Amino acid sequence: PELWALTMVFDQFQLVIDNLLTSSPTFTSCFKLLFMWREAHVLEPVVESSARDWIVDPKKRNYRELEIMRRHAYRARIVTIVDYFIIMCCFAFFVYAPLFGLNIRIINNITDYAERRHLMVQTYYPYDYSTSPLFEMTVFVQQLSCLFIAMAVSIPDNYFVALVLHTSAQYEILGADIENFFPHSSSSPSVGASFFIDEQLNDRILASFVDRHVHLNRMVSLIEQSFSFVTAVQVFCMISMVCCLGFETLGMLDPNMTSSKPTPLQILTILAMLFYIMLHTLVNCLASETLALRSEAVHSNIYNSQWYTMPCKQMRYFIPMMIVSKNPQQIKAGRILPMSMETYCSIVKTTAGYLSVLIAVS
Repeated sequence: PELWALTMVFDQFQLVIDNLLTSSPTFTSCFKLLFMWREAHVLEPVVESSARDWIVDPKKRNYRELEIMRRHAYRARIVTIVDYFIIMCCFAFFVYAPLFGLNIRIINNITDYAERRHLMVQTYYPYDYSTSPLFEMTVFVQQLSCLFIAMAVSIPDNYFVALVLHTSAQYEILGADIENFFPHSSSSPSVGASFFIDEQLNDRILASFVDRHVHLNRMVSLIEQSFSFVTAVQVFCMISMVCCLGFETLGMLDPNMTSSKPTPLQILTILAMLFYIMLHTLVNCLASETLALRSEAVHSNIYNSQWYTMPCKQMRYFIPMMIVSKNPQQIKAGRILPMSMETYCSIVKTTAGYLSVLIAVS
């Protein structure tokens, strides 16, 4: 119905923007669910690995590692709670404001053929929805659809942040284990060399470090494979939504473009949706930035340790790890665009340019 309404108002610029206000999240949620469903089998090793990290015998539990994992899990929990709170507030304003006569969208005589009864979303149906109970049923279906769309937009991103932050915690634990492997009290190579008498035991420990590093790099590769196009869709949604919402807000504040003065609730709802969309992409970039910093920190952990006091046979374990960890592990949107704060600022700058073009064209 939204796509059909878009074809009907294609020659009306403001109505097209008003349609994209709701159709963009709809298309985004569909693509996100499609990519998540298609790559569900890829995430199985990542989920199993995360479960094994938490399910450990209490007698063998390292409380330092547990504290690091809890700290990153707490951050993911805060992100999820704040995300759901904001989306529920936006959903409540968007759904219940029209019931009190506060329409968020533009009412027109092209798709809204009923005189007094208007739907909350710009759509077109091949039946007369102005009569009861068809109107109530149509509104209920649209409200239910908006709820599912909000969930489909939020859940994949929260899942992505949780997995990325957990992997970041594992990189931090690996770096701490490497540093703690060496005796901090040794100040000379001879004292440090005496620590490596049991070569067989040290070989097993060093091999476990290498295996763990390879395992974490593989987990990052699987996460990127699963969420690469999901993050790309999120970036595209942010660009389109910021342009639409920004244009809509400026249009509501401009008396030459709107016949009626917008209410504070209308402006607040649109600004909340604008903040929510930008916050989603920001959190994804922050999580990917954290992963890059933690994975690159492994190189610093090895370099700052006393690895040079080891025998040459054991020193060879750390050299490949230093070479690999020198390049940070990053999640790339569409396997092209690295998710980082620099990328986010560049996207915001580009979006502001698109918005200025829309204002100039209108």
